[in-house]
Parts: sequence; C-alpha cells; structure tokens
Amino acid sequence: MLRKILPAGDLFRNISTLVTGTFLAQLVPMLLQAVLRRIYPEEDFGAFAVYISVVSIVMIIASLRYEIAVVLPAKKSDAVNLAFVSMFSAIIFNILFLIAIAVFHSRIMGFLNLQPQYGFVLYMMPLGVLLFSLYQVINYYLVRFKDYKAVSINKISRRLGEGLFQTTLGIIGKHSSGLIWGNLAGHLVNLASGWWQMLRHGFSFRLFSWKRQWKLMKQYREFPFYNMIPAFLGAICMHFPVILVSKFYTQEITAYFDLTRMVLVLPASILSLSISQVLLQSLSEKFRNKESIRSDLSRVMLLLSLLAGGMLLTMLLWAPPLFSLYAGPSYYTSGIYARILVAGAALKLVASPVSSMFVSLGRIKMVSIWQAVYFLLICCLFFFRHLTIEQFLYIYLGIDLLAYGVLLLMILHISRNYEKDIQNHTPSRT
Repeated sequence: MLRKILPAGDLFRNISTLVTGTFLAQLVPMLLQAVLRRIYPEEDFGAFAVYISVVSIVMIIASLRYEIAVVLPAKKSDAVNLAFVSMFSAIIFNILFLIAIAVFHSRIMGFLNLQPQYGFVLYMMPLGVLLFSLYQVINYYLVRFKDYKAVSINKISRRLGEGLFQTTLGIIGKHSSGLIWGNLAGHLVNLASGWWQMLRHGFSFRLFSWKRQWKLMKQYREFPFYNMIPAFLGAICMHFPVILVSKFYTQEITAYFDLTRMVLVLPASILSLSISQVLLQSLSEKFRNKESIRSDLSRVMLLLSLLAGGMLLTMLLWAPPLFSLYAGPSYYTSGIYARILVAGAALKLVASPVSSMFVSLGRIKMVSIWQAVYFLLICCLFFFRHLTIEQFLYIYLGIDLLAYGVLLLMILHISRNYEKDIQNHTPSRT
C-alpha cells in the first residue's frame, strides 16, 4: 500500500530521508523527556517553555527571512551572499534585542509572569535567537543542494548534544538553568556540524561581496516585506498560547500544557517543516517548468492524513494514562489537555506542510492574509483569562479548527487553478 502512496522518485526519496532524520532527531528528546520530567521540577519546565516560545517567535524576524531565499538563485555565489545577508541581519538584530531586554527587563518579567529566580532567562534569549537563526541559514543552504542527509545528521547531532547537557546538568543539580544551557549547547553542536557541511558544498568567504549582497537584498525584498510578516504571525500563533497560559495560570499548568504541545504540536510542526522544505524546492522547480503538481501533492496529503488519523485515534483513546506512564503521575493532566487539542493538531499536520506551495506558486500575499486573520483569532484568547484552563483550551481548539479548515480549502483551490492554467497553456498534440 505504501508503495502506491509513495512511489519511487526524487521528491519522496528526499522527503523520506529528511523525515527519517527528523524522526530520529525528535526521538532522542522525546525519550529523554521521560527522564528530564522526573529530574527537573514543573516550574523549571514552565520557565523553559516560555523561553522557547519567545525565542521561536523572535527568531523569525532576526534574519529578515532571507535564509529561505537561499534556495532560489541559479548561481551559487548568490546563494552564499544571501546566506551572509541572513547572518549579518541576525547578529545586528540580537545586539538590539539584548539592549531592549536590559532596558525593559522588569516590564518583560511582569508580562511573562516569570518568578524572580528565573530573571536570567531573559538575558539568554538573544543568544538562543542568534544560534537558532544561524542554524536556519545553514539548513536552507543545504536544502538548496538537496543534501537532506546532512540536514538530518545535523538535527540528530543537535538533539543528542542538547539531551546530554540537559541530563548531566540536571543530575548535578543545576535545575533552574540546566534546560536552557543544554538547549544552547545543542545549537552549538548543530552549528559546528552544519558549518562543515556547508564548506563541503562550496561555501566560501572568497565569494563574499557587499555590492552583490545589496543587490540581492533588493531583488528578494519580498521576503522581509511579505514572507516575514506571515511567518512572524505564524510563530506567534503557535507559541503565544504558551505565553498566555503562563500569564493567566501557574508555571505548573504551563509545564503540563508545554508537554501536551510538545507531544502533539511540535513533532507535527517539525515533520511539517521537513516535508515543506522538500516541497518548496520541488514545487518551485515544477512551477518554473510549468509541470503538474497534482500527483505529488495528492500523495503527500494522503500520507499526512493517515498519520493525522493515527495520532487522533491514539490520543482520544489513551492520552491520560500514556502521559502518566511517560512523564510521571503528575503529568496525567497533560493527557487530559491532549484529548482536547488533538483534533486541531491533526488538522495542522495535514495542512501545514503543503502550505509551502503558496511560496512556490508566488501566492505569498494570499497566505499572508490568512495568517493575519489567524493571528487576530489567536489574539482573542487574551480575553478569556477568567476561564478555567480546560475551557480556555476548548476555545483554542475551535480557533485552530476554523483557521486550518479554511487553509486546507485555500490549498485545494490554488492547486486546482494552477492545474487548469498549465492545461490551458499546454500546446495540443496532433
């Protein structure tokens, strides 16, 4: 059956390579969570969840989204210079970010509702954003050369390094900061591995050109102007609920919600990113050549639907006892949250990966409008602070089902119109 769904070909071979690497990279931290959740107290995981959420939101704008454009130029020298543009943007941005944190430290602490002993977390955020941004530049440079094996190796290296440091620091008693230091160490391991991979693919300082970088910034200005905004709003939509849960409730509840999100949302999101990276390259190539995308798109969506269905059934039937067995009796609550949110996570798993077709087909503005509406809906959660956490999560579920249902309809509409367009422009054979 799988042979019919996933026939031989570069697209699915690349997806298989990247998804396998992503699965192995996620398997390490997911297995370690069973240990780490028993070493670190819930408050530490609550603070760490806020840290990860802020870093994941802010890193979207650090490099102005030029890292995605690295896959597009025909010339390798242009790709190298776009990588430099992204790196310089990230460095400058995070210097300003650090200054802003120093000036508004107390106000930010109050908004995030962090306990005083976690005040150091804010000062570690700029470094986390910088390392994450540099990793993304390397990642897309390797995607350009279809070196998905290298991308997978780098992800596994990062997770192994992160897990090793977090476990070690937890055992020796560095509870309050161990999770964050371990995260930063994992990024450093990933950067070292990725930098070596980039050099193997011809990345060289000899191709550096200020003049060329300025031209490329103007040539690909649609990425900071159009792509960055929906991506930034998308990151807010994904991570802002964690910040709101921390603000409205306790750090213990934040820890329970964070584990639910990790099991449901993050693996699905990273799987989506892996598939969308391959689709971005493949669909962009077919779009340039005016080739049909129907077969690839339908098979990818069928595979994602099967995965989503399996996740939905498992969580509805066994989530609470599974979470309790996995992370400890206190995390039975995470399983209750998972039963509420799993339907939205399943729908995201189907729609998110194929949404990269909006970039490939030059429909960035259209998806930007959708993202803006979804952002406004997520912001409405701010007005439900007086509900119980379960009621809050049901409101969150309704927003996700509405937004991603519309996105899926948009994807089907755009793909159908594209197929009609290429058929109308294909010369008839006599």
